[in-house]
Amino acid sequence: MYRLLLSIVVFSMVFAGPSTAQFGGLKSKAKKAVEEKVEVEDKTAVEENVPDVKAPGSKKRPPASTNQDRKYPPGVSFSALLNGVQMLDKDGRLHLNQIQATFIPDDCEGGFIVLRTSDGEELYQWDWYPDRLEKPFTLLNFHTLTDLRSGKKISAHYADMSTPGEYVLDFYLPTEHFYTYHFNAIKIGDDDPFGDGQCYTMDGDWSDWGYLYYSGADPEQSLQWKVWLRNNACNERDIKVNIEITRDADGELVCTSREFLTNSVQPKWIRIAFDMVFPKGKDVPHGTYFKAKDLLATDGDYSLTMKIDGELYGIWKFAVQGGKLNYIGRSLRGQANPLTFVEGGRDAWWYAKQ
Repeated sequence: MYRLLLSIVVFSMVFAGPSTAQFGGLKSKAKKAVEEKVEVEDKTAVEENVPDVKAPGSKKRPPASTNQDRKYPPGVSFSALLNGVQMLDKDGRLHLNQIQATFIPDDCEGGFIVLRTSDGEELYQWDWYPDRLEKPFTLLNFHTLTDLRSGKKISAHYADMSTPGEYVLDFYLPTEHFYTYHFNAIKIGDDDPFGDGQCYTMDGDWSDWGYLYYSGADPEQSLQWKVWLRNNACNERDIKVNIEITRDADGELVCTSREFLTNSVQPKWIRIAFDMVFPKGKDVPHGTYFKAKDLLATDGDYSLTMKIDGELYGIWKFAVQGGKLNYIGRSLRGQANPLTFVEGGRDAWWYAKQ
C-alpha cells in the first residue's frame, strides 16, 4: 500500500510539470522514503528473529534480577521443593510434583523450569502455569515437558536421570531467572543376584537441612522437628531415631523426641515429622507435648542432636533471641541470595547441619 501511494504521488508531480531540479529533489525524497521503509522492515525482521526466552531449546534465558530493593522477590517454598523433586529409584527418572512458588507476580501467566548438567548443557524443560493458593503461595502446575536435545514433547512427564552426575534446576518467570537448585543423581546398591539390586537416588540439601515447626507460628502449639531421611540401599528398612534439644549455656536437656518409635526409610527422600516432648524428670506426665512457648521462654543458643539406631546422624545449631527462633544463613530474608534462599513461610525455622 505504501509503495502504491508513493507511486501515485510521484506520477502526479512529474506530470504536473516540475523542473528538472524539482524532479531530482522528488527522486531524492522518494529514495529516502523507500530507504526508511526498508530500514523499518529490516529492524522488524531482526526483532522477529530474536529467540523466545520461553521457547524450549532457546539459548536465550532471562537473567536474574539485579533489583536489591525488593523485600519479597519471587522464590520457592523450600519444603515443597524438597518434597517435589522426586527420583523414581528403579528407573532413574526425575519427576517434579506439587512444587509451590512464593511471591509470583499477580499478572504472571506462566513460566518454566530448565534441567541442566553442572557444565550448562540443557536437558529438559517443564512449562508451568500458576494455580493461585493463599498468598503468597502459588502451585506450579506442570503441563508440558520437552526434551531440549531432541525438541520432542514427553507425555509421561518424567526426565531420564539414569546418568549419575551433578545437575541444576533453574526456575524462570518469562522475564526473570528467580531460583536455582543443585543436586546429584547417584546410583546405589550392588549387582549381587541375591541382594536388592541397584537403584537411583539423589543427594543434596535433603541430607543437611531440617526445620523446627509450630503451626501458625502460635507458641501455644506443640513443637516439631521435620527432616528428610532415606536409606542408602535399594530396600526399605526400619530405623529408630532419637532427638534431643539442649541449651548450650548450661547443657540442660529441654526436650526430646518420643521414645520407642520406629520409622521406615526408602531409597528416596521422605520427610518425617518428630513430635517433641518433655524429657523424663520434669514435673509433667511422661510424654507430654513440648510446646513452642516452653522453648521460647529462655533466650540463648541451643543444639539439636539426632541419632539413628544409636549412631550420631547430625547436630543442628539455633538460637532463641527475644523470645523468637532465629534465622541464619540461607534462611535470612533480605540478606541471603534470592536464587538459593530457604523460604520457610511464617511457621518454619530452617537450619543446616553442622
